[in-house]
Amino acid sequence: MVMIFWWVTALLLLAGLAVWAITFWNRRAMRKSPVLVANSSYMDRIPSFLRAQRTARVVRVLQVGIAVLGVIAASVLSGRIATERIETPDFASRDIVLCLDVSGSMYEYDTEILQTFAEMVDGFEGERVALSIFNSTSRTVFPLTNDYDLIHRELSEGAEAIDFDEFGYRLGTRDYDDDKVSKYVEFVEGTRGIPDEASIVPDGLASCGQLFDRAEEDRSRSIIFATDNEVNGTPIFTLDEAADSVARRDITLYTFFPGAYECGTDCLTELKTATEDHDGVLYQSTDPDAIPSIIQEIQRTQAAAMGATPTVVRTDHPGFAFVLTFLTLVGVIALGWRAR
Repeated sequence: MVMIFWWVTALLLLAGLAVWAITFWNRRAMRKSPVLVANSSYMDRIPSFLRAQRTARVVRVLQVGIAVLGVIAASVLSGRIATERIETPDFASRDIVLCLDVSGSMYEYDTEILQTFAEMVDGFEGERVALSIFNSTSRTVFPLTNDYDLIHRELSEGAEAIDFDEFGYRLGTRDYDDDKVSKYVEFVEGTRGIPDEASIVPDGLASCGQLFDRAEEDRSRSIIFATDNEVNGTPIFTLDEAADSVARRDITLYTFFPGAYECGTDCLTELKTATEDHDGVLYQSTDPDAIPSIIQEIQRTQAAAMGATPTVVRTDHPGFAFVLTFLTLVGVIALGWRAR
């Protein structure tokens, strides 16, 4: 780019100088070898001749003025007018999968997670997001995408749909209209594929790990995993095996544990061990800023891991100076032709 600027500038200057040299050399030659014409003194009184002289003087002044303007424009062009901005390009290389346990005990927390995440989407800069929900089986709500309008809409609608007390509805202590029930049923559809089983946590995590595409690319990959780890059924994987399958693909695990009703500290201990043994981080519901903290941690540590150091991007703006230099060159040539 630098060489192009210098070559263009040099050619324009040489062309301008050539035109100037030809024009003024002819004038100098005419002064050295004047042509004497007898009985021509009366011409100074001819109006057309006087106008021609004035026109010639104006043309010479314009030639000099345009030539000076051309030199200035060429100098500006060679100086490379540019703007600078700071970019962190690796933000576009970050993938985040929301992996939510939608068993009955998790509805309240899932609603909070979806609402919080929907609010934070507007601050994203190129990240791709996916949402997967599971109970006895898993369902992908939407795959990895950076269509933030779609993401915001799906998360907001999901938060509204899952804000539902299934047990209260069945017992008759909670009343919902048909539209609300329909939204809830539609959202959790596909997550109850195995009868009499619920919250198959290891298989849900393993399924979420399969959502990451572009395996050949160097991308930051994270799972936000929300579950109470109260497994009611027979999973294909153990929790440690599922976490290991995620870690082998260089996926960082961020686990959110809201507490357990039945298994108490055993659920927490197993979840904490499986997460931290694979270099993940576990957050508990006692932290009111758990979800924003997870997002901030992903943005901070993953950006550093991907080498996302802010860089200064310089953008050249040669347009105005180039056009002005070109126009002045055309002007000098036109006036030189007129003055000959």
